[in-house]
Amino acid sequence: MRFHRRWAAALAAAALLTLGASSATAAPAVPGVTAASAVPAVPAVPGPGALVVSYEPAQTEVGLAEQQFLQENQVLESAAAHANALIGLPRDIPLVAVSCDPPNAYWDSESQAILFCYEYAALFRGLFAERNTEGSPAERARATDEDVIGVANSTVFHELAHALIEVYELPATGREEDSADQLATLLLSEDSLHQEYAISDIEAWGALAELSEQGALGDKLADEHALDSQRYYNAICWLYGSDPKTYDFVVLSEANPEGFLPEARAVRCPGEYTQMQKAWSTLLAPYLK
Repeated sequence: MRFHRRWAAALAAAALLTLGASSATAAPAVPGVTAASAVPAVPAVPGPGALVVSYEPAQTEVGLAEQQFLQENQVLESAAAHANALIGLPRDIPLVAVSCDPPNAYWDSESQAILFCYEYAALFRGLFAERNTEGSPAERARATDEDVIGVANSTVFHELAHALIEVYELPATGREEDSADQLATLLLSEDSLHQEYAISDIEAWGALAELSEQGALGDKLADEHALDSQRYYNAICWLYGSDPKTYDFVVLSEANPEGFLPEARAVRCPGEYTQMQKAWSTLLAPYLK
């Protein structure tokens, strides 16, 4: 599942991609959807609010290490700044780092806050540490740190999608979890730095898919999320679809047996990316800065 090195050269040449192009760019038209029907009942302007980061004291030794890491590297602050630069919220929404068991990250409707667990970061740190085996100990540690940062960004953007759906009363015709994954991909495809984070996200889903294959699928099949292996391939597909020329090396074919994405899926990925970009751009058009 490891392919950071193969992505490096492609990322250097990747063009900037945008969710809404710019604040002056109109949202793409979606056939059958009028402006009136696309705008919810709340005020159709970018709100004055933003994601606001805070940290509660960690309750475990593992959590304390992750709290220190997140704060020293301003991981959540950076993710919040990226989202705040693009999307206006109707009011400030707390993004709170906390200790919790089991490890998780989620939009809490009751408190109207995004909660990010220190133990969630620790979970992925363990997964990445097992897979980052090249280079010196310092290089392996840094690679793991960067992967944790990447997953944290993707997670914040995923949970932000849930928040946006609720606070702006956005309609959804499919599984909300899939929509949240799509917005996370769109935000991660904005620039080369966040595309690196998207790769860490892909690696994370690949690692979780491997673990899922070792156990029973009963509970997973009833879960509201797609299976880990599906999220792994979706993440590759959508990033490839954002720029097929740059990421053509991910496609598995006779000419490229080291690819990751089956050719039968790859041909649909540009259309999938365009479709989800249009959908989210239309829904968020009144709130994009």
